[in-house]
Amino acid sequence: MNEDQVLIIDTSARILMDLCGKKTVDAAENGSWAAELWQAFEDSGLTLAGIPENLNGSGGQFSDSLLIMREAAKYAAPIPLAETFIASTLLSEVQAPVPLVPIGVSTGSLHFIEDEKSIHVSGCADAMAYGGDCAYWLLVNSEQICLIPRQTSSDMINIETSVNLAGEPQIKVLFNKNVSDAKLYTFPNAEERLLQLGSITRVQMMSGAMTSMLSLSVEYALERKQFGRPIAQFQAIQQQLAVLAGEVAAAQRAADSLLEDPGPFNIAIAKSRVGDAVVAVSEIAHQVHGAMGYTREHALNLRSRRLWVWRDEYGAEVYWQARLGADLCMSGADALWSRICET
Repeated sequence: MNEDQVLIIDTSARILMDLCGKKTVDAAENGSWAAELWQAFEDSGLTLAGIPENLNGSGGQFSDSLLIMREAAKYAAPIPLAETFIASTLLSEVQAPVPLVPIGVSTGSLHFIEDEKSIHVSGCADAMAYGGDCAYWLLVNSEQICLIPRQTSSDMINIETSVNLAGEPQIKVLFNKNVSDAKLYTFPNAEERLLQLGSITRVQMMSGAMTSMLSLSVEYALERKQFGRPIAQFQAIQQQLAVLAGEVAAAQRAADSLLEDPGPFNIAIAKSRVGDAVVAVSEIAHQVHGAMGYTREHALNLRSRRLWVWRDEYGAEVYWQARLGADLCMSGADALWSRICET
């Protein structure tokens, strides 16, 4: 981690400490857009960190944005940093300028037909997190990406709104219309690239949430007293916290590996390993907290609910383990040991 990245993390942490308390997260889960929080990140240039300056980004490295997302997840920040990063990265990879606003991203059974005046968009866009709050949508199919401004419901056949387990608002949109101000770009294997970027972001976010859950658990164990002494002094609790710390450390290392080499092999390893850690981390953190951790008043559930959602998004661990196994089998038995050691 270089000096610039240390500054980025410090700046992100200050914004989050000031503007992303539990009241902000609760309000967002009740339908309020965290405008002040998003604006603070946007004004600091953190929403487009790692995107080239000539495309309206803030410059820097790909890993800069990942560190911001990891920090934001520690606070359960209810803003589409990951979605905007994914959309912005896809646009930058086709050398398209990036709008300086929140951007939703979705794939699905989408079709685009371009003529001289407009682009006809048809099909269904899958659940798009924060889609109703984003100024633009980036729609992705197997060979194209299409950037369109957010439209009103009257312009669409249907918009379904929902809220996932994490309390994040989502929309599912059925299209069949001509869009005059859309931008269409050819992008071979766009859906695969979306899958990779989505998995990279979820690994970082899960790692950040787990780090926060470990801190909350240790703090609570030191404060909560039973039989006249802190429960952290009981051997059973110490053993649980040790296992929890080990799983969090493994998740952090997996996330760090994608800062260094975000290639397909590392993505498969990281997403599957961090997904595995979700089970133990959630169980132990809630066991240490007891019933209190499940209440809406406690900060723990804000993290654990998000873990369960992020674990399944962009392929759960079983999906990535199958891909990893297939990749290793195709490499042949003689290459297995070297692949493991080199990774």
